[in-house]
Amino acid sequence: MTEIVLRADMMLVPAGVVKNAELAFESCTDDGRRGGGRITYAGPARAGSMVTHDLAGHLLMPGLVNGHTHSAMTLMRGVSDDEALMPWLETVQGLERHLTHEDVEVGLQLAMLEMIETGTTAFADMYHWDSALLELVRDAGMRVLAALAVSAPEAVAFPRVSPWNGAEAIAETEALAARYASDPQIRIAYGPHTPYTCPPAFLREIAERAVRFGIPIHTHVSESSGEVEGILAAHGAMPGDYLDSLGFFEAEVHAAHCVHLSDSEIELFARAGASISHNPVSNLKLGNGIARLPELMAAGVRLALGTDSAASNNSLDLFEEIKLAALLPRGVRQDAAVVPGADVLEIATAGGSAAIGFPEAGALSVGCLADVIALDITGASATPLEAESIRSHAVFGATGADVRHVFIGGRHVYADGAHLTLDAAAIRDRARAARARLREASA
Repeated sequence: MTEIVLRADMMLVPAGVVKNAELAFESCTDDGRRGGGRITYAGPARAGSMVTHDLAGHLLMPGLVNGHTHSAMTLMRGVSDDEALMPWLETVQGLERHLTHEDVEVGLQLAMLEMIETGTTAFADMYHWDSALLELVRDAGMRVLAALAVSAPEAVAFPRVSPWNGAEAIAETEALAARYASDPQIRIAYGPHTPYTCPPAFLREIAERAVRFGIPIHTHVSESSGEVEGILAAHGAMPGDYLDSLGFFEAEVHAAHCVHLSDSEIELFARAGASISHNPVSNLKLGNGIARLPELMAAGVRLALGTDSAASNNSLDLFEEIKLAALLPRGVRQDAAVVPGADVLEIATAGGSAAIGFPEAGALSVGCLADVIALDITGASATPLEAESIRSHAVFGATGADVRHVFIGGRHVYADGAHLTLDAAAIRDRARAARARLREASA
């Protein structure tokens, strides 16, 4: 492997900001199966370095991590925009009944286009997954924690995409986990949709299998107050406590939303080492509330930031989530210091990487995987800009539109607005056609 050397005006490293910065890492121009792509130097520019990319006017920072999404639902962007969770879900599920495998493929690829363009290098996803779809992620160069969505043993989640029922999807989850066990880009998880859509016996079985096979669980928990009320009525316990009674937290759990956790549930998540994806835009758009981020942070809960799907957000730009996650608690508490912006940036990078199972990424440090993005800092919104305020800019001023280059594991996947691993024009054309067909089929 050859070495790639980037030069930039500034770089965010764990210790702070480096001016006149240099980042060097192993090149990985193949499909990544052999690994590599690790950072060999991160610091001030060195005399005599063979610079391969002169990125004057740029900021280098770790790639962002989307802690929870449903990629294929990019085809449903803008559907049911002004409805609450349950009517929105009914509308979306009506469209999903008409999805084909080809639709899921192009929806996934469209999501990866948008994520890469806006600086996301890894994501956690719950939907239909199989080896063909996972290979699309590998080809694009991204990292994924892929969970096969299930609700009941006999229920077929996506009838025109796959004949698998819940029990068969569990078996496929285990087969895929074995197949990709040593893959640097792919992790597999069980995907029980929610504690209110899955029968208790099925949830218990998944928890037991997760412990037995060492496969993580990705699920939704306490997204809405209605969900909490329903679980309390049906099981006499809060959702987190109910899942605990089924043995869930003996396994590795990554939970989305967690808007309405009680104090004791927060302590439970922290004690169990479970991780939570905080999805502020989706939570607000569906009217579900505001998660207790300061309490989660204070308790030491492992955290990621997520967009949820494009159907409940409209955008997969994680910079929006970073800014909102930092601002929301300040407004609620009327305290501008309650959640430091730098802490939220950490959640969106190193924290998210660890939460979804890629702990060797997420920071620009020697030995870490070279998942790095370069942001243009020459525009009006970044002027004037000094080293002391660069983290503030990344949290409050930057947007996905500022991203100019993306490297994942040393592989250059996005360069000056051009995708190097995906055919952007063809994907957009296919996505438009798929959306039109879905609309027609569901009319």
